[in-house]
Amino acid sequence: MRIPESFIQEVVLRNPLEEIVAQYAPLKRAGSNLVCCCPFHHEKTPSFTLYSSPSHYYCYGCGAGGDVITFVRQMENLDYVAAVEFLANRAGLSMPVSSDPLENRVNKKRFYEMNAEAARFWHKNLFTEAGRVGLDYLTGRGLSLPIIKHFGLGYATDSWDGLCRHLTAKGYRPEEIKEAFLGGVSSKSGKLFDYFRGRAMFPVFDVSGNVVAFSGRQVAPLKEGDRKYFNTNDTPVFKKSRTVFALNFAKNCPEKELILCEGNMDVVSLHAHGVTGAVASLGTSLTADQCRLLSRYTERILLCYDADAAGVAATKKAIRLLREAGLKVRVMTLSGQDEKGNSIKDPDDFIRRFGKGGFDKFRREAPGAIEYLFREILSRHELDSMDGKSAFIRECVELVTQSASSVEKELYVGKISEVTGIPAEIIRLQVTRADGKAVKKEQRLRLEKDLGKAKGLGNRINPDKAKYLSSAAKEEHILGILLLRSEYLTDRTMRPQLESAPFRCEFCRRVLEKMLFLTGDEEPFSFPALNESFTPEEMGELEGMKKKREELGNNSTDILTELLRRLGEEQKKDELKNEPLSSAWLEKLKAEKARKD
Repeated sequence: MRIPESFIQEVVLRNPLEEIVAQYAPLKRAGSNLVCCCPFHHEKTPSFTLYSSPSHYYCYGCGAGGDVITFVRQMENLDYVAAVEFLANRAGLSMPVSSDPLENRVNKKRFYEMNAEAARFWHKNLFTEAGRVGLDYLTGRGLSLPIIKHFGLGYATDSWDGLCRHLTAKGYRPEEIKEAFLGGVSSKSGKLFDYFRGRAMFPVFDVSGNVVAFSGRQVAPLKEGDRKYFNTNDTPVFKKSRTVFALNFAKNCPEKELILCEGNMDVVSLHAHGVTGAVASLGTSLTADQCRLLSRYTERILLCYDADAAGVAATKKAIRLLREAGLKVRVMTLSGQDEKGNSIKDPDDFIRRFGKGGFDKFRREAPGAIEYLFREILSRHELDSMDGKSAFIRECVELVTQSASSVEKELYVGKISEVTGIPAEIIRLQVTRADGKAVKKEQRLRLEKDLGKAKGLGNRINPDKAKYLSSAAKEEHILGILLLRSEYLTDRTMRPQLESAPFRCEFCRRVLEKMLFLTGDEEPFSFPALNESFTPEEMGELEGMKKKREELGNNSTDILTELLRRLGEEQKKDELKNEPLSSAWLEKLKAEKARKD
């Protein structure tokens, strides 16, 4: 959809960048600019900078950059049109209607409606004879009808195509059903079939309350090869790595601490017993994006993963990711036995056995992340032996080094000394040495990264840079100047030179062509308009080019002309290198060789 430039400008004007960014990260004043820790990567020192004239941002740590549209695209995982629509709705503006009837843009609203229809279909199944097995399963897990309704739980029967027939009757096309991961097409018959069959269905909502995905739990006894849970793959409205189960409910709970579990059944059980701050990472594979999403709604996380070996490993990984996202973390390890004497390891079994009172007791006693990790290391080492004590100290020193707080470090130095009997001065010396090694390692990695970047190595945005290093540098300088001095694009002297500029890097050539196209009718150049053709990562690359030229200062037409001239000379040199030798010249070479012989 081609959105009028005037509407884009209105959207950008009515959505100040600082107001949007402030919803995701606290801003601080730094001279005439605003800074914060980058919401796109972990950092301790703010390198994400907001500039006011013109309004844009750039992260000097990870290279993210752009305008308010770029920011929303990257933060909310939206395409260009959806990001404009997001900001337009925020500003109370109505999106322009497309005049192209053949427009093939993903209609996310239609996907939301289709998922909601599927959720209603499966929910109604619970109260039919065919769905009784699903209802018995859910109530057998201690869930009441009100909580089943609250979460919109349902049941997918064993019918081959029950849902697909229902959706097609509602007007949804087979390709839409397949793209939403609700059904597939048989390779033999060519007919639609349901993906979810014989499963208790858990709808997954985004934070706005839209149904974006489903998780289906097999109800029948598991056989070899069966999947206990079957989940929606990524679709136009769902990315597992950026979605947290039940956050739409938990974000409104009165407690300031959210409880992060592994599975959706754990979460539903906790909510059923009044623990309304519970959410799940849709399995043990917690991601950095999920942690950043959680950080928008809380400052504290209580980790409540299963107490088995896999749960402990997942807990350790989650602690690192959550702390990198700036969250304070505590860890809750549940224990106890059920009526049959079996060990209880997950929140669902625990709260059904001991209720909210028992859960709250463990919650109050939950240690902080470092304390938990300290105890976990202690549980794996035998301190009566020299080797065990040495290994324990080595792991603890590595753990304490990761802590940013000097007070916290000193507390744990004392704790390690107390447990091992080794003087605190010796432990402190080990920590100081480890700190120094960590700093040197970080500096070395940063230097290697910067050197690789200068050589164009690993540049996914502009992969041609490593191949044409010299030309690429000139092309990037030219684009940087044009982004700063866009009036050169319509200058009658400069434009013909730009139109014939021999750009070699496909990315740089694409940018120049788009800039020339946008100013073809002598229209003023608009940086936000580039969002239509370039990804947020590519926009960040362009911001980096602009910043580099801005720091150099002189961006006159003389500099631009000189860069274009050198680029042309470079192309001619390479053409001469590759030009085949003429027959006359070959004869001359042969004669010269014969004379020498």
